[in-house]
Amino acid sequence: MKSASRQSLIYDYIKKHGEVSINHIAHYFNISPVTVRRYVDKLEQNGLVSRKYGKALIADNSKAELSFYYRSMNSTEYKQAIARLALPHLLKSSSAFLDASTTVLELLKLLPQTHSLTVYTASTAILSYLKDYQNVTLFIMGGYLSHTDGVTLDSEATINTARQIFVDAAFISCGGFSEGGFFDNATTGIDVKRTILQNSAHNYLLADHTKFNSNGIFLVETWAPIQTLICDASFDKKTERLLETKEVHIEYPKYRIYNT
Repeated sequence: MKSASRQSLIYDYIKKHGEVSINHIAHYFNISPVTVRRYVDKLEQNGLVSRKYGKALIADNSKAELSFYYRSMNSTEYKQAIARLALPHLLKSSSAFLDASTTVLELLKLLPQTHSLTVYTASTAILSYLKDYQNVTLFIMGGYLSHTDGVTLDSEATINTARQIFVDAAFISCGGFSEGGFFDNATTGIDVKRTILQNSAHNYLLADHTKFNSNGIFLVETWAPIQTLICDASFDKKTERLLETKEVHIEYPKYRIYNT
């Protein structure tokens, strides 16, 4: 099991129980207490859990797991720049997976209502926005509604459905990215994204320049399944060259450059 995947599972386990001993976690996951402490330390550094008397306690994670509607009010200019670049790619696709990100919602705001498209999503926000688009065939991937962001359907049933879906393109966002891959700040929807990335002919990662080298908590994936990164501005020439050697095409408006 990947280290990042195990960290996600441990976090979910602590979140489910509220408070659990380090030894109990070690026994449940069949790993050493020393290994558990390493994972818990990382989660504590990011403000998701706290430690007390040999136990891990779920912390106030409101900073890490912001609601969809709160995020929709932030960095709107950056998201709109990304959406303008992503639109031609969406228009040339006959089927697409759209994740529950606010950047993808900005992309849909540019979609002509006359355009024919089959959309697969696990987002009630996408459902609400596209429900009146007569030329869009909308498939909602079932599951339990997450209380983390308030819009994502996420359960084992959602993941099982994702395994049966094959699309021309997947448009996803992230909480941060670096040379090693891209991250989210919550576990919600991660496994669905990982599954869809394997079942999509072309994967587009939509991420604004402020997310470069940000302190993402949970690794979604390495760059292996991503063909195109769409950003609102240039972020780091060294990393751009590295990603290009990994056959990741990078798109951003040439006139927008920020110091990062």
